[in-house]
Amino acid sequence: MAVNRVMFESLPHFKRFYVCFEALKRGWKEGCRPILGLDGFFLKGPFKGKMLSAVGRDENNQMYQVAWGIGLDIAINDIL
Repeated sequence: MAVNRVMFESLPHFKRFYVCFEALKRGWKEGCRPILGLDGFFLKGPFKGKMLSAVGRDENNQMYQVAWGIGLDIAINDIL
């Protein structure tokens, strides 16, 4: 989780959050096709932003969620 401080003495503001559990990552590596899809949607309500999700496909052609994050779109744009 990353946070920003607007002023030195201010409370931290939420910046971004990323989750990828080791068991999900291991399950994807051992039982899914070696391709990940990236999907995202807008968050509405009091907390605006985008949520991104990485999913794979297992041997039964079912979706397998590997990781998800909030606020990562800005970080991805910085990389690209």
